[in-house]
Amino acid sequence: MKFHLTIILFCVFQASFSQDSTSIDLSELSVTANIINTEIKNAGRNITVIDRKMIENSPVKTLDGVLQYALNVDVRSRSAFGVQADISIRGGHYDQTLILVDGIKVNDPQTGHHSLNIPVPFSMIDRIEILQGGTSRVFGPSAFSGVINIITKKISKNLVSANLGMGSYGSKNAAINTGLIFKQNTASVSLEHLDSDGYIKNTAFKKQSISATLGRIYSKGSLDLNFGAMANQFGASNFYHPKFYKQYEEVDSRLVNLSWKHKFGRKLSGILMVNQRTHHDLYDFDDYLGSKKFSSVNFHKTSVFDAEWKFKLDNNFGQTAFGAEYRIEKVLSNRLGDNLAEPQVVDAELFPNVFYNKSKTRDNFSFFGEHQKRWNKFNLSAGTLANYNSQFGLAFYPGIDLSYFSSQNASFYASANRSLRYPTFTELYLNTSTVKADPNLKPEKAMSFEIGHKYQSKMYSSVFSVFYRKTTDAIDKVKRPELNVPTMENIDDINMFGIELSQQILLDNYVKFLKKLSFNYAFLKADRNEDGFQSFYTLNYLKQKFSAGLFLQPIKNSSLAIWYTHKNRAGNYQWDATSPLLAYPKVNLLDIRLSQQIGKMALFVDANNVFDRNYFEHGFVQLPGRWITAGIKADF
Repeated sequence: MKFHLTIILFCVFQASFSQDSTSIDLSELSVTANIINTEIKNAGRNITVIDRKMIENSPVKTLDGVLQYALNVDVRSRSAFGVQADISIRGGHYDQTLILVDGIKVNDPQTGHHSLNIPVPFSMIDRIEILQGGTSRVFGPSAFSGVINIITKKISKNLVSANLGMGSYGSKNAAINTGLIFKQNTASVSLEHLDSDGYIKNTAFKKQSISATLGRIYSKGSLDLNFGAMANQFGASNFYHPKFYKQYEEVDSRLVNLSWKHKFGRKLSGILMVNQRTHHDLYDFDDYLGSKKFSSVNFHKTSVFDAEWKFKLDNNFGQTAFGAEYRIEKVLSNRLGDNLAEPQVVDAELFPNVFYNKSKTRDNFSFFGEHQKRWNKFNLSAGTLANYNSQFGLAFYPGIDLSYFSSQNASFYASANRSLRYPTFTELYLNTSTVKADPNLKPEKAMSFEIGHKYQSKMYSSVFSVFYRKTTDAIDKVKRPELNVPTMENIDDINMFGIELSQQILLDNYVKFLKKLSFNYAFLKADRNEDGFQSFYTLNYLKQKFSAGLFLQPIKNSSLAIWYTHKNRAGNYQWDATSPLLAYPKVNLLDIRLSQQIGKMALFVDANNVFDRNYFEHGFVQLPGRWITAGIKADF
């Protein structure tokens, strides 16, 4: 019923706003994740952009919070404020989404559970681009079901800004951002801290992050050096097993990136990005640290070196992009990989008798070419990527997007793209009492098809899309009745059908205190169910998701944001192997932010989960009830 009402609303608004096209000024928002900056209205795929204003006005303090409201994005949290959250798009799972920061790949080869361990303070995020569907032809193996590109704020003036907040469960958050411009140079430093005493036993956490940039702009380009670091320590009460409440985890990551943009001539430009990312993970399953059983603690260290050079050539036939990438991924661990001939001490001071005795390294080379052409009412983008992985061999990812502009404001589009994902080190090598890995896993592959319609004007925008993804050799954690322990497997073909609808309506021309209404709906259906086995990932997807945000201005210089989210999840969970399977209950959440601007300061109050619902995103991992936060933001 909810889906039918949404379709009716789409048609009504489409008709009413199409009547006067002479007063329409199309948005020039572009997708910057690729070197060919494609305007959203021209792109032959479904793309969502969450801008700075929506981020600042929403009742959120972390990246996972704002993604919770995005179209067909599934945020499966195990705690509050992004302490541990898995992100997936279009019914994929957490290992199938590529995360970028200013175009830099930050996915961790150990596991997708670390995808949001991003060394960038949330207060430094300017906007977020979400590309729905497989985009391996441009971004490579990890872009299986979608891409999230986080764009950080660029320094355009001298500034100092800060925010401070306190709330339920002893939570505290603070951030400070500074920026300086001198001649053709820029510099910035940002710090952020967030902690809580926890909402139930063993859920306390402390998160810290810092980022710093140095930049120089010259006549034909720019040079930027970026550094980021984050650390997160948290109680992980029954996070990965429902009967163990003493689980604990510490993670930290470092990212250094050098980016050089240069215009070589009137028609040729390029960007070179060279970066190094390291990530440490300490995971304690049952208070082994407290009992001094250090060898039972999981220690993992991953390092990724990545160099990518992309070029764009403007020519008489359109725009051509081409480039190459070299990436090397390595893990040191006491659990993952092949045996080391010479083990290495984990930490000579804290854990002198614990060693990294396993390791694995794999290299990845890729070359891509893409061409985009606009003629009359059509826009075509097509290309392919050739990828060689030292562990899995050679693969190709072709794709094509086509748009037809039926009017100044409306377009129809269609796309077909192939994508592929390599298994993580965890999927290949982690053997514990709760999972058995398979070092012979095959890469999972998919072919995605999509058709859709876009409408965009000064006051109203909408996207309606239908997609179909055919996946072969899907990688999943599977529990079968005859086995005591779940295993990692390539399971049979899984085909996913989906419908998406997103709309934004500006209302202040009609009612002054009403600013904007934003809502989206997604429906997903896999062509198979859990028959004779329990799926932990692939068939645990959101069958339906509906989010609606209403933005108001009750009085002068104030704002009120109200977000409602409904989730209906497929799949099951169970307490243990002898307990019956339980279906996930539906989730209904309401979040509110009220803020008041006073000069250069803003006061705000957030209420998350207003109705204090008990809900679960992962098995028996209970998420927090009502959480109230108050704070202040200031620009100097």
